[in-house]
Amino acid sequence: MPQFKDEHILLIAPGSQTTMAQLGLPESFTPASHRFPTRMYPAEKKGEFEPFKIRERKRAAQQPAQSNGQGKPDVEMTEAPKEDAGSAEKTEKPESNEQAAPAAADAATAEQEAAEPKEEILLDEDIISDEGAVYPIQNGQVVDWPCFLALLEHIYNTLSPPFHTPILIVSEPAWTARDREILTQFVFERFKPPGFSLIDSALAACYAYGTINATVVDVGHGKANVTAVLDSVVQDHGRGIALQGCGGETLTDRLEELLKREGFTREMCEQLKRSNITEILPPGTALPGSIAPTTPDINPASAASTGATDGNSAKVPRGPGRGTQTETNENGDEDEGVLDVAAIVTSGNTNEFLAKREKEKVTSKKNSEQTNKAARLPNSKRAKATFQFEEFVRINDTAQYMRQRREVEVGVERFMLATAGKERKERGSSGILEDLAAQIHHTILSVPDAAKRADLWDNLIIIGNGSRIRGFVPALLSTITQKYILSPSTGIFTSELPSNLSTPLATGGTNTPANPGQNPGPLNHPAAHGVNPLLVAATHANAPTPPTPMNDPMYMSMHRSTGHSQTPTAVKTVKPPDYFPEWKDQGSTNAPGATGAGGTTAASNPTGSPRPGMEESVFLGAQIAAKMVFVNDGQGQYKGYLPRPEYNESGPSAIHEFALV
Repeated sequence: MPQFKDEHILLIAPGSQTTMAQLGLPESFTPASHRFPTRMYPAEKKGEFEPFKIRERKRAAQQPAQSNGQGKPDVEMTEAPKEDAGSAEKTEKPESNEQAAPAAADAATAEQEAAEPKEEILLDEDIISDEGAVYPIQNGQVVDWPCFLALLEHIYNTLSPPFHTPILIVSEPAWTARDREILTQFVFERFKPPGFSLIDSALAACYAYGTINATVVDVGHGKANVTAVLDSVVQDHGRGIALQGCGGETLTDRLEELLKREGFTREMCEQLKRSNITEILPPGTALPGSIAPTTPDINPASAASTGATDGNSAKVPRGPGRGTQTETNENGDEDEGVLDVAAIVTSGNTNEFLAKREKEKVTSKKNSEQTNKAARLPNSKRAKATFQFEEFVRINDTAQYMRQRREVEVGVERFMLATAGKERKERGSSGILEDLAAQIHHTILSVPDAAKRADLWDNLIIIGNGSRIRGFVPALLSTITQKYILSPSTGIFTSELPSNLSTPLATGGTNTPANPGQNPGPLNHPAAHGVNPLLVAATHANAPTPPTPMNDPMYMSMHRSTGHSQTPTAVKTVKPPDYFPEWKDQGSTNAPGATGAGGTTAASNPTGSPRPGMEESVFLGAQIAAKMVFVNDGQGQYKGYLPRPEYNESGPSAIHEFALV
């Protein structure tokens, strides 16, 4: 019987911008049920944090009910208090003017205070504002531990798990051994769980894709991680950890640099990056603006709403009045479809006029066909496109917001977000795709087992919300192909054979090439190269025989054929699993594929339809790992999690023996 139940397992996957969490494992694994912004706000007490921004708002106090019409509150009539004889005698004595003056002043002050409106201070939660927020995780590293631990406590209290609940947290590659110990101590001392475990994010991605060998490229908000995993073991040597300038924030910076002169704000660039009109084209693809368009470029949404047929009329509103499409022309003639029959008959040029009108109709029809054709063009062929920008406007300095939407037109800048910006060029750096491709190549070549490198090239996993942009995966594969992939036709001579062996030798007139592995003879000498073989044999008769793989065992031990371990001939991505239907159709924009030496993409989905949700496959892998270590191995014999008795005995350092990192 398992020690833990599925519904009692708590999963937490921290990120720089969003932290995913879920209580319980469903029968079929689903995306995270809860998402928390990875931020907290300073509380009134120093050193404490709260999850929402608290704003103070002043409001005028409500005046008491008035019913006498004189601006004074009604007075409730009660019986007069009884007075004793002594007090009656005192009241009968008239007061002096000096005693009556202070009493009159107090009465006037009280009446004035009652007349002035009082203000109340109200506290409102502002769930949208980011002002004063503290982000405890930056570039994968925990920079503010009190804030991060307060966030974990907020998540735990929100989900409110039962007492007998094990906890699994996804670990970032940038976390040090000391960071894992701090987290372990806090979890056990604060939440009192019966078991706790950490899993590396790259290993979790391998669990999600069902592979034990893979190269995991995790593109996050401000950084990227490149990790090689062999036999379910994370390879630390050559691992690319927290590569700055390779995340989604860099793509937004590039858009802001390109569109700042157009009046785009940071939020507009961020929403443009997430829209469906932004696309990363493969290297070498010509932009639509580089070729003069043969048809007028018209916004299809505007054409559908205004009935425009050319570029000029698309900007003219419909309706009566000056400056509209229904306004008469300079000659006083009406628009198309309305003819002045009397003027045509009296002019005497009826046939010419009708021929002219017919020619205009044909031209208008052609323009309409060209407009419809331009509207059907794919996004990568359009020089301009529009997206819907959404913003929230605060209402009268309160915590309430009003949503506003408007369409914004963008040019070819939406295709250039992966190119190198001004700062990167000054540092001598390339674009984000070139940097990632270089790190992938370095990470794979750093693996000690050269025979396993081919598996790493054939199992590439690209995850992270930074890679959610349309065309990111195909463009990265194309970049790797152009820079590092060797053509199979040339690879047969350079990668499969030792590096110091030459190409096939001269045949001496025969149809079969000479075998370089045989001992040289009069007609087969390494120095022949097309020269008369008899002359070569005569001049090299006394030359020593060079070592070959056939006669030198040491030579064979030093030069072994390692396939395409040094220079690959193909790179492929791992196909996502099909047995998790809840992870499909969640809004992703990338299709996995494999590319060879020619740079062509052979995607598992040729139409380019998305495999949504798999950018967050780290959480799927965490669910699979939790099922394995907490339920299937409830007794803990495989040491997949740290039990509480072991923590009490060995302390936080025991997590290094039990964590899946």
